[in-house]
Amino acid sequence: ITSTLVGMAQAEGDLDIDDRAQRYIQEWRGTKSRAVTIRDLLSNVSGRFWDIGTDYGDLPQAEDRTQLAIDLDQLYPPGKVWTYNNAAIQTLDRVVSTATGEETRAFAAERLFGPLGMTHTRMTSDPAGNTNAFFGAQTTCEDLARFGYLFLRHGRWGDDQVVPRSWVKA
Repeated sequence: ITSTLVGMAQAEGDLDIDDRAQRYIQEWRGTKSRAVTIRDLLSNVSGRFWDIGTDYGDLPQAEDRTQLAIDLDQLYPPGKVWTYNNAAIQTLDRVVSTATGEETRAFAAERLFGPLGMTHTRMTSDPAGNTNAFFGAQTTCEDLARFGYLFLRHGRWGDDQVVPRSWVKA
């Protein structure tokens, strides 16, 4: 879902996945994380800190999951090491909300879930009010089938191109 939202934000001209994430995450400016791109975050090659205790223990229990994820160290140069990294994905909450000017979950509700009729779906938030970008979507089987059908139809829903065909292909 988060990747889809990034693709939609790109289509609307709010961001480009080849932008450096520091454009949206000011804490990374002038740090080892300054070269990380949105594409790196989406592809799990950001080089951001990862360990099992942080990703599956500290992060899900954090009061402010987005800030915890942003504050982690840069371990490797971007593009050098692949790691399925929940914390790196969580930083996309800041990217999407800064780029679009609205909370990630509101963007999802208005631009994705609403048009698809996913009336029983919502992205949850952490105690600090940030959207959970790496987990926490609450949905039903029927609504999730709608999401899958969107991709089977190359991003089209009825007469509307909700997600760019090129994003679906990528």
